Amino acid sequence: MQYILFVITSLIWGGAFFLMKKAGLAFGPLTIGASTTFGGALVLWISWLVKQKTWKIRRQHLIPLSIVSLLGYIFPYAAQPFLVKLIGHGFIGMMVALVPSFTILVSIPLLGVYPSRKQFLGILIGMVCLSLMVIDGLDRNVSWFYLFMALSVPLCYAVSNTLVQRSLQDLPPIILVALFMTAGAIALTPLALIFETITIDDNFVPAIIAIILLSIFARGVAMLFFYKMIKVNGPLFAGMVTYVIPVEALMWSWLDNERITLMQVSAILIVLLVVGMVQRDIVRRQNITSTGKLKC
Repeated sequence: MQYILFVITSLIWGGAFFLMKKAGLAFGPLTIGASTTFGGALVLWISWLVKQKTWKIRRQHLIPLSIVSLLGYIFPYAAQPFLVKLIGHGFIGMMVALVPSFTILVSIPLLGVYPSRKQFLGILIGMVCLSLMVIDGLDRNVSWFYLFMALSVPLCYAVSNTLVQRSLQDLPPIILVALFMTAGAIALTPLALIFETITIDDNFVPAIIAIILLSIFARGVAMLFFYKMIKVNGPLFAGMVTYVIPVEALMWSWLDNERITLMQVSAILIVLLVVGMVQRDIVRRQNITSTGKLKC
């Protein structure tokens, strides 16, 4: 079941960057972030009302909830639409492949979890390949500031995913995602109203459709599946979704006539091989741990 959730989440998020580009034809990045987090929160709260699961927020939840809301939702959901419009959805979609690498790094101080040799080797290879993508970005005349912003998004995701594993395990996934989406909508809506305007032209209706699809699927369904994977298999397994997303992002980029280079394609193919190696090692170690033969 976890691998089914893995595939569905990958497919939804892979197309989300293309939808961000379409939404950006009529709306600013703050408006896209505010409207999609509001829509995602609405979908998730309705789902919770149907299931009626009990939950309770305690004092120790408040700080991690605030940090994850800021790092995993408020900042990325405003930054990504901005970067997609500036650089292109294919290139920004590939950047999230850094999440597993950053997750391993932040899991050491936050969770006390150290990678196996195969995982560490796989991450090194992945980092080399992704550095080629950064070089490709420089060839596109993208400034270092915007490259830093693009790289900071996967780092924020890695920190927030790991904090969920460490401090928010006792809250149901649907409540977690609904709370985060609500916080994102509350923070981004006034900023969008103050600083941005809406362009009403031939692109307005496609942009509205893109926002609706982002809200329901990318911010609602996929986020719920993602946090279920975090709770069952941990942040590293769930974070591997972001190694598959760049492949679909490249496909959408090709269909949208964006620039695709041989360096990009080669790096992503190698990254996919790394994903297979690291995922296989994760499953092996989890199986051994469950039988009591290995304690990590």
